Amino acid sequence: MLRLGDFIGDRIGWNRYLKPFMYEKLPSDMGWLTTLGSLCALIFMVEAATGMFLAMYYNPSPELAYESILYIMNDVTMGRMLRGVHHWGAGAMVILVFVHMATNFFTGAFKAPRELTWVVGVVILLITLGFGFTGYLLPWDQKAYWATVVSANIPGDIPVIGDFITRIMLGGDRVSGLTLTRFYAIHMLLLPGLMGLCIVLHIYLVRIHGMAGNPAVKAPGAGKEQAEPRTEATYRFYPEHLSKCAVAFAVVLSVVMLLAFFCHVPLEDMAGTLDESYLPRPEWYYMWLFQLLTFFSGSSEVVGSLVIPAGGILILILMPWLSRTNFRRVSDRPLATAVGTACIIGIVYLTIMGFAGTKPYGKIIPVPDRELNLSEASGLKVFVNRECAYCHNINGRGGRIQGPDLANMVRKKRTRDQLMKYIRDPQSVSRWSIMPKYDLNEKDLISLADFILTLDFKTNRMRIIDREMALEVAGGNQRE
Repeated sequence: MLRLGDFIGDRIGWNRYLKPFMYEKLPSDMGWLTTLGSLCALIFMVEAATGMFLAMYYNPSPELAYESILYIMNDVTMGRMLRGVHHWGAGAMVILVFVHMATNFFTGAFKAPRELTWVVGVVILLITLGFGFTGYLLPWDQKAYWATVVSANIPGDIPVIGDFITRIMLGGDRVSGLTLTRFYAIHMLLLPGLMGLCIVLHIYLVRIHGMAGNPAVKAPGAGKEQAEPRTEATYRFYPEHLSKCAVAFAVVLSVVMLLAFFCHVPLEDMAGTLDESYLPRPEWYYMWLFQLLTFFSGSSEVVGSLVIPAGGILILILMPWLSRTNFRRVSDRPLATAVGTACIIGIVYLTIMGFAGTKPYGKIIPVPDRELNLSEASGLKVFVNRECAYCHNINGRGGRIQGPDLANMVRKKRTRDQLMKYIRDPQSVSRWSIMPKYDLNEKDLISLADFILTLDFKTNRMRIIDREMALEVAGGNQRE
């Protein structure tokens, strides 16, 4: 056995290559956050393994894709658990990669000589998001289809080549079976290969330049603080660091498996199901971009869809060269820390607002608890039929919180004529308004303005009715 072990060890280069790699001494001041890189690689392995088994039962065609997902969840042994681990593991990987990047940013670990290590990390982040983009089309449900339709229209804003990029992405003019097979091939073949290559390159660069460790050193001559000596003999890649990574991975994998066991993986109606009230929405890690697009319209839409995201990616890639100092501590980099914190807060805020905006709208209508006259009832009907609740709340209820709340316009000193003018041509009142013009006849304009003016809940109590009852109330008052 010893001879066999020596033979295998010699042939695989254990003593010359692998043993030095395994027993390499690391900085002793590394905390649990240094396990994030290993966690990303391990979760990717989990995703690759579960994805391989899912592919055995999946059929990438519009006719059978949805049915194959149902088959996996209902008929395959442990299929629901398998899909759950893959689904929640994908979310875990997005979080881990993002937190790993954020940690390296705030600790200044991207500075020389680790510039290329950082750039490869940015590429890994983009590939991870690419997995999410191509992966959520594969179930071929309503969410998958419409989110892809919305996302695929974004490159169309690029001058000259935008339409060409969209056609290459979709395999034609629209989302179809060609899009599904194309996304499946990218998700199963291209992206895993790129990810594996980048992970290997990233690990190689980390081993060449070492881990950054604790940012306790200032630039030479910047102050009296000196580097704290590191006791390298007490901390090695194996067994100390790998033991710490194993504990962290066990915790993360346990959380993923618990989510897979107790939480239902969403699957909506099959793509093509008619639902006029359906609101397209992406996965949660794209929700901030989805919400960002709502702040831009018309010719400025390219700013939200391309300029800001592309600019952010470019800044991330160039970060090692934009930061010219050798300072790494948060206290020594107040501007970078403030900008990074603001970006994270902005992404979280936009994500929360995006989820708030995807709640069902127009199902309930707040109205004054009194009888409406003929004009006010007609305005209620216009409000419902014109889907005003798509953008507007009434006293915080019923809408999507994109436009201003329509309650208490009387106390805001709005008049019927002001409301009519704004509804007819919003940009003539405020050039910054994103509300579209509504081509309503004079009678409907007056009625809608009258209904909005009734929403004075300081004077009248508020009553909540559903959409069907609102139409009945409007119809009944009109008949009278």
